Amino acid sequence: MNAGARAVVFDLDGTLVDSVADVAAALAAVLREAGIHPLSEAEVRGLMGHGAPGLLRGALRLRRCDPGEAEWMTRRFLDRYAAAPAVRSTAYPGAVEAVAALAAAGVPVGICTNKAAWTARSVLRALGFAPHVGALVGGDSGHGMKPDPEPLLACIAALDAAPEDTVYVGDHHVDIATARAAGVRVLAVPFGYGDVSALEPDGILADYAALPGMLGLAEAG
Repeated sequence: MNAGARAVVFDLDGTLVDSVADVAAALAAVLREAGIHPLSEAEVRGLMGHGAPGLLRGALRLRRCDPGEAEWMTRRFLDRYAAAPAVRSTAYPGAVEAVAALAAAGVPVGICTNKAAWTARSVLRALGFAPHVGALVGGDSGHGMKPDPEPLLACIAALDAAPEDTVYVGDHHVDIATARAAGVRVLAVPFGYGDVSALEPDGILADYAALPGMLGLAEAG
């Protein structure tokens, strides 16, 4: 996909940041409170992409527990995770540099995530993305949650861009579905939490160093 983009929006978890270790730690604490055996990081990885409510529902389903417990456990998880969202999380290789290069080239950069916005900001600050991000829409920002296209469209609007001039970068089938519903071109990274072989993006971004060229923005690199 070598077409110019006037704005780029990224998913966060599994796309820019590997956050499984911190998510798993917070989830384990909540499950232990409820007398439930914690999940492994591999099990948590398979539940990523649906926000905190989906994570807790999935965890209870895996442990064959009462799904009616998900609501209060989600609240407890959000509290615990917000207190330490970037202790072991890491940026994927080249991700910070790619985002910085886009911003330096005058290409507005946004984040559209199902993570709570306050927590997402903490992660972006801790890992060095924050100075380069012009807009952030989280799952609690009042626009719904992906795969609803509204949060992505709200993020694009906040960047003063148009869907047809924007590229979304994600790692999960939820991201692909969101972009398609919003009428936005989409790139998928193969190192996140989704199965890229099962996705149908407009392109595969295997190395962040290749991003400017894929977007027709070679001068940004």
